Amino acid sequence: MSRPLDLGLRQTRNLLIRMGRLAEEAIKRSLEGFQEMEDVYEDVRDWSNTLLILSSEVEEQVISLIALHQPMARDLRTLRAYLKIAYDLERFGRYALDIADLLRGIGPWRRLEGIPLREMGERVMEMIKAALSLMENGDQAEIDEISMIEREVDRLYRRGLKTLAEVEADARTIIAHILTIRYLERIADHAIYITESMTYALTGRRFFLR
Repeated sequence: MSRPLDLGLRQTRNLLIRMGRLAEEAIKRSLEGFQEMEDVYEDVRDWSNTLLILSSEVEEQVISLIALHQPMARDLRTLRAYLKIAYDLERFGRYALDIADLLRGIGPWRRLEGIPLREMGERVMEMIKAALSLMENGDQAEIDEISMIEREVDRLYRRGLKTLAEVEADARTIIAHILTIRYLERIADHAIYITESMTYALTGRRFFLR
């Protein structure tokens, strides 16, 4: 028999899935803006603000479910995970907005060869999709894939930093690329946090992929 708490959990999970889709769009759009040197700030700001609002809605739902239903062990773990995941998804939107704001903040930059920014972006988007799949379907086979991709993102990040330390370019160009690959590296970290939170909710085991 389905409990009222189960309905609340599903509604909260669906809200997080919606946040995840918005976060994907925000990050994708911000990276397109960077590559094309196009002002996408307004679009990304709208998504980022929506993620902030939805994060608050998740928090309110979780508190309400705890107060009304006094969940036990596994359900309480799930609600705790949902709270943390809502924050991680909100951070996705914030970092996407930071990337989109660069053009307005520092002005146009020069495109550089040898910076693995596009590749980093693709790997990060793969991590997000896998983390959302874990959240939606509980498929723990996604964990190893996410961990493997995160290691690749870290490798690309270090390679990008090394290249930027040696390349001859103006300060604006260096700053734009350093900040963007750093934001992507942070987004990858938050995808890992989502994975860790969901794994704890599903299994009761705490383990760290970092």
